[in-house]
Amino acid sequence: MADPKIEAVLAPLREAVKEQGDLVRKLKADGAPEIDVKKAVNELKARKKVLEDRELSLVPQVASFNRARMEDLLKRRFFYDQSFSIYGGITGQYDFGPMGCALKSNMINLWRQFFVLEEQMLEVDCSILTPEPVLKASGHVDRFADLMTKDVKTGECFRLDHLIKNHLEKLCAGKDASEQLKEECVDIVIKLDGMTEAEMAAILRKYDMKSPITGNELTEPI
Repeated sequence: MADPKIEAVLAPLREAVKEQGDLVRKLKADGAPEIDVKKAVNELKARKKVLEDRELSLVPQVASFNRARMEDLLKRRFFYDQSFSIYGGITGQYDFGPMGCALKSNMINLWRQFFVLEEQMLEVDCSILTPEPVLKASGHVDRFADLMTKDVKTGECFRLDHLIKNHLEKLCAGKDASEQLKEECVDIVIKLDGMTEAEMAAILRKYDMKSPITGNELTEPI
């Protein structure tokens, strides 16, 4: 049974996490702008982190964690092991034992409960191995190089074309937005896919774009 004193400390933190989780689900259901959903998700992560840190601080520290011993125990009890381990193994491939299968099944059921039942997504089961010709045909081998920019303080990454598009759409939606500004923004959004790194960097500077989450400065495109 949980300690009532500990539960009294954790209860308001858990309630804060639940409230933010409900808000995230509501924003998604209402079709809110992507940036508003992202802000709400970041706040949810922050609240979960506060809760986790508080939970850890209240747990009696009776022993330090030894990762190597933990992994050895999981393998000896055959939760999992590297595929074909007696022949040297294959990197990235693993086999699950009876308890590992049960654990994996429980995790998948939790995933289904949230994404399939609550978020109403559809499930597919595909191979996790993709041959090179597929990636070449899709252009990923030759052309895959999305430009990113980072929050200089937190290090959070943003895909540059999405950041510019969202920022300009918000500018256009402003009450004081002139027709000239709206036309200019629409023109930029249309041309985004064909823009060079230098052109996108110039737009970033021209409109003085900041991190949409924290308001901090952003790095040059990378």
